[in-house]
Amino acid sequence: MLKIFKRYRKLVENNFFELIKFIENKTSFPCQSYKEKPLARRIRVRMRALGFSNFSQYIEFLKKNPEEFPRLLSVLTINLSYFFRNPETFEYLEKEIFPEFKHRDSLVFWSAGCARGEEPYSLAIISAETGMLNKIFIYGTDIDDEALTIARDGVYQLSAFQYTPEYIIKKYFFKIDDHYQVCEEIRSKVRFYNLDLFAPPPFEECDLIMCRNVLIYLKKDAQSSLLSKFYKLLKPGGYLIIGKVELLLGIPEAKFFEPVNQAERVYRKI
Repeated sequence: MLKIFKRYRKLVENNFFELIKFIENKTSFPCQSYKEKPLARRIRVRMRALGFSNFSQYIEFLKKNPEEFPRLLSVLTINLSYFFRNPETFEYLEKEIFPEFKHRDSLVFWSAGCARGEEPYSLAIISAETGMLNKIFIYGTDIDDEALTIARDGVYQLSAFQYTPEYIIKKYFFKIDDHYQVCEEIRSKVRFYNLDLFAPPPFEECDLIMCRNVLIYLKKDAQSSLLSKFYKLLKPGGYLIIGKVELLLGIPEAKFFEPVNQAERVYRKI
């Protein structure tokens, strides 16, 4: 407890909380919902790049250089992703969950914190492979405008395909020089929005939510708030998929979900 208090006091003395309040006022990023230690670590990535040693210097720089905010948001939102990241998860979706969806007239999927769009496009490709592309609506949301621009263009470097079978690349992508663009058939099924996770989404209910590697960085009250939101948005029997390093243990709202595949972190609304 003493160690935690000392760390908190050090952050106060270094104007960390003044900085995150300033960031929240200027952007839509909910800094105060995130754990201080990983948040401070990410902010320091930009500070080191600019040669700043304390948060006060960075605050002054942000005030005079608003063009820094997009760069900061790119660091804060972790845009590292690939098509079919954690392929076992997508394999489980295709073989076990999507067959349940075949009998539904329409489907709404939400990729919450979609970064550059690889995840929602992966969902669209699985939908096409299982013959359900014509009845899906997929929403990808993030607060990083630069990442969303890439997502909407649908153009990616080869490094984004390390988990993607060759036949999928040939079937759903066009080669443009040394990049690959998602085909129009798939792109047309995904809509991207700049949206804070805690803000109302552009739909009323959904069948599946993928929110991977986000909960782990949130404070307990923010985790509870987000799970409660997911519960309200999911249709009866809808699915929630979180990151493979994440757990719902210790979150009161976890009682609203039952695990259907613990290894792949797949949960169903009770």
